[in-house]
Amino acid sequence: MSKLQRDIRILLVEDNTTNQEVALSVLQHLGYQNVELAADGHQALAALTARDFDLVLMDCHLPGIDGYETCRRIRMRDSAVRNHDIPIVAITAAAMDSARRKCFSAGMNGYLSKPLRLDALERAIGQWTRNPRIPDEPPAPSPEPCAAKMTSFDPKGFTDSVMGSESLARRVIRGFVSDMPRQIALLAQAVSDGDTSRVVLLAHSIKGAAASVSGEEMREASRKIEQQGRDGNLTASPDAVRELSTSFERARQVMERFCQEAPIEP
Repeated sequence: MSKLQRDIRILLVEDNTTNQEVALSVLQHLGYQNVELAADGHQALAALTARDFDLVLMDCHLPGIDGYETCRRIRMRDSAVRNHDIPIVAITAAAMDSARRKCFSAGMNGYLSKPLRLDALERAIGQWTRNPRIPDEPPAPSPEPCAAKMTSFDPKGFTDSVMGSESLARRVIRGFVSDMPRQIALLAQAVSDGDTSRVVLLAHSIKGAAASVSGEEMREASRKIEQQGRDGNLTASPDAVRELSTSFERARQVMERFCQEAPIEP
């Protein structure tokens, strides 16, 4: 990697702690050390107003103002952002053509689906920091997991996704296991409150985190709840949240065994 590439400044906009750790670790593995984290759209706008960056990696579903609106504000010529033309690559757990169209309509340059593929991320960064005038051809969306192939947790698949680093995989999984009960509790409360917009946000965040750690059962269960929120009908959502919680408990047993197999390397 050239010095120019090592010096590239990247703003990662992501609110989910599991996805933050996975993305930061992958970026560092690729040699990108100048990475700043923003947990929501307001933090992203503040960072882009205060400092220069070469690229934004933007999660689309964020608390407060979402990634689409954040992008639109970045592109506004009368905003205080320093570079209105900065390349913005969407990172989202949504893998539908409509999601890609929405990203491009908001002013984003590229599109990556979760879970992040190392080759696709490296290609996108190279493209948009070398010559952002090159038209982007978004990668084909990852297919939704088939029921027959879904597992509660795939240790090898997840370890492979973080460049084969078992210590990193265990560190991320410990964080996921620790944080997920809180996220599921928040989702259950949103369902109880009938807050469809918050249900969509929380279920989407859980779906992305589950995808990032190769937890296909949880990914599918949270996808159903997200869709129920988008449809504005939460009648079946209490049962769906219980299904999600059960899926997590199955995953947690496998994850805890995986984490106990060897200590985290220093």
